[in-house]
Amino acid sequence: MDYGQHFCSQCGKEVYHDEAPVTPVRSKYDDIINDIEHEYDLKQKRAKELVDKLFDPTHMAYSRFSNSINKSNQLFNNQLEVTKKMIELDVEGNDFVEKEIDNKIITLNTFIDKMEDLINELVINLSSNKKDNDDINNLFNDMDDLIHSVKDY
Repeated sequence: MDYGQHFCSQCGKEVYHDEAPVTPVRSKYDDIINDIEHEYDLKQKRAKELVDKLFDPTHMAYSRFSNSINKSNQLFNNQLEVTKKMIELDVEGNDFVEKEIDNKIITLNTFIDKMEDLINELVINLSSNKKDNDDINNLFNDMDDLIHSVKDY
């Protein structure tokens, strides 16, 4: 019997049946994307913890760091979902689509790298000298550039 058939071909009675089981095809990207998602999640949680420990919530730096992390999270999650959808829809292994997926993976890894940079700056920057402030401002500018370039992309 055909799984799409709803009536018996011999007597015409309605036939009830379970749908054919659909087993999702694993992509070569599944493990990579899961690892990226997990790594970013750990890093952004660590960054939030450090911001919470280092700054009073009423301090301007707290708001700036928190907003930067939140913007990064939103864009990362958006890019992650787009990448997952591309992987899901690319069942044929189209070279053009795979190249775009690879580009998305590079972008996702850039988010991880920038979050790692932020964590490092937060750990290092416990003093408030001018050079440290410049480093943090440069990091904010880098993160803003990344966010804007992803939006433009």
